Amino acid sequence: MLNPNVTGGLFWHWQAWRSQAAWKPTVDSLEAWLKLQTKGQTPDTLVIIGASAGWMMPVGWLCQFKEVHTFDIDPLAAPLFRWRHGQELLRNGTALTCHTRNALSDLPSLLEEHPNACLFFDNVLGQLRFTESEVQKSEHKIAQIVKCLKGREWGSVHDRMSGPVKDVLKLGTGANGIWPEASGHLDKKDDAQKWLSRLNAQSPWLDHLTENVFNKQTAVYNLAWAFKPQYWHWLQAGWVKP
Repeated sequence: MLNPNVTGGLFWHWQAWRSQAAWKPTVDSLEAWLKLQTKGQTPDTLVIIGASAGWMMPVGWLCQFKEVHTFDIDPLAAPLFRWRHGQELLRNGTALTCHTRNALSDLPSLLEEHPNACLFFDNVLGQLRFTESEVQKSEHKIAQIVKCLKGREWGSVHDRMSGPVKDVLKLGTGANGIWPEASGHLDKKDDAQKWLSRLNAQSPWLDHLTENVFNKQTAVYNLAWAFKPQYWHWLQAGWVKP
């Protein structure tokens, strides 16, 4: 998370703690997808940007790495991440280092500090629209981040859109018996509308300005997140090889 006043702080962590059961289907789907991205070729080091307390991070996937570094500006994020995941990572021989720092403020330096690590942006890129005063600035910042990552292995899960739903879905509506999921960029209006209708979306939905995070050559995975009762998020995930 970028700013404890926007997407972090005590209230955020309390809400996330209370929502663990509702969020678990999304975390399970994300874990299955993440394991496919690194299957058989897991890098030694993972850097998570916007890690928060790891509420959406599946610890089973994290245990594949020899080292995990987390970065978040929220001062509560590091101790809570260690509390939630530290013991499991230790038992599996994964070294965990948590940093209280805005990793996006000087991303080139961070890349130099961890030259062989892969990076994962944990639901942070979709939050940039709340930290910039203008839409164009948010889109420019995302484009600059992507440009910095050229030649590196990295992935992201982020909000594509979010908004109210008219009827809450029941478990079992997705292909894997969880929530709805879909592959592809869904950048055509009809495709996006069909996907939103599967989520029972009720207008208006907020655009998080992340449509162009991944180029068309990158496979994209779309999944639903029951963020709050009657308010859901459309998450988009992708993994980029160097």
